[in-house]
Amino acid sequence: MFKVGDRIVYPMHGAGYIEGTEFQTVGGVQREYYNIHILGSNIRLKLPVDNTGPIRLRSVIDAKLASNVLDYFKNLEINTDVPWGKRYKENMERLKSGVPEETAEVVKTLMIRDREVGLSIGDRQVMLTAKNMFTAELALALGKEHEEIQNLLKNIVDKAIEK
Repeated sequence: MFKVGDRIVYPMHGAGYIEGTEFQTVGGVQREYYNIHILGSNIRLKLPVDNTGPIRLRSVIDAKLASNVLDYFKNLEINTDVPWGKRYKENMERLKSGVPEETAEVVKTLMIRDREVGLSIGDRQVMLTAKNMFTAELALALGKEHEEIQNLLKNIVDKAIEK
C-alpha cells in the first residue's frame, strides 16, 4: 500500500504522486481510493487502493535504475520498418506493461521514425504520451527537470540518426 507523498507510476498515464486517500461509495460498495496527481499533464485520478485490475500502480524507479534505463535507451537498436498496425499494437502493449525499458523502446522508435519519415496522427499521439510518461519518471528518479530529460533524449536520438 502506498502512502501520501509517494512517487508512483500508473501505466498509460505516467508518473506522479499520491496526494491523499478518501473513501467513496460506488455501486453501493464503500472503498478507499488514492487521489493521484499525474505530473506533466495535470491529470488527477482516483484509483481504488485495493485495485486488482491488470494495470497497477508501481513506485518510481530509483536513480540507479533510471541511469541504467538511459543507457539502455542510448544503446537500443530499433527497427522503424514495422507496419503501422503491428507497430501500434506492440507500442500499446509496451506502454501498458509499465516497464521503463519497454517505454524507452516506444519513445526511441517513434522519435527516430518522426525524424526520418514523419509520423501518422496516431503514432504522434502515442509518441507524445510515451515521451511524457518516460521523461516524467526519469525526471523524478534523477531529480532533474522534465525539460532537461526531454533535451537529453533529443540529443541521444540526434546522435543515433547521425550514425
